[in-house]
Amino acid sequence: MTTADLLDPAAFGPVGITAQIHARDRFGDGAYANAACTGEKTLTQTLGGPGAHFRGLMTSTRTDPDDPTVAVDSADQVAREVAAAALSPALAQNYAERLLLEEVPCQAEPPGHWVYGRTTTLELGPDVSANWMGAYQGSLNTSGTAPEGKEPCGGIAVLRSGSHYGVLEVDACLGTAAMSRIVRTALSQL
Repeated sequence: MTTADLLDPAAFGPVGITAQIHARDRFGDGAYANAACTGEKTLTQTLGGPGAHFRGLMTSTRTDPDDPTVAVDSADQVAREVAAAALSPALAQNYAERLLLEEVPCQAEPPGHWVYGRTTTLELGPDVSANWMGAYQGSLNTSGTAPEGKEPCGGIAVLRSGSHYGVLEVDACLGTAAMSRIVRTALSQL
């Protein structure tokens, strides 16, 4: 597993992001998703495993001094990917399932709070799959769940390819088609 397995900034051009995107990488532990509804955890807290590759994709070069994969201004964050290798495909599947379960509670939140939409599964082959959920602003959450018939604004994906697994958090406001394309690209590179 290397940074070559992570999403490249050029992947965002075909989905309409024309600004220059900078990639910042690091290896270690840290928060893997912004799931305020479930409590932000580190990868080690959730899985108890070793470190992972982190990649921040942003339109600014100004990064958090504690984590160079996070933009200082959240509006500059395009996406963030965290990926690692497990000892076996079965363990990678277990890790991916556990990571997804950490995000599912965010599909039901009090009206007015941001919420994830339904889970969409993408399978590219045996042992190569992703589950992703679009993000919806609190103003669209009037019933405690994501609204039907509305486009998401970014989202989160849990990826698995063989013994590799990861989480892709897309902060850029991408709709369903663009999210599907980015998730497919990330999955094919993992």
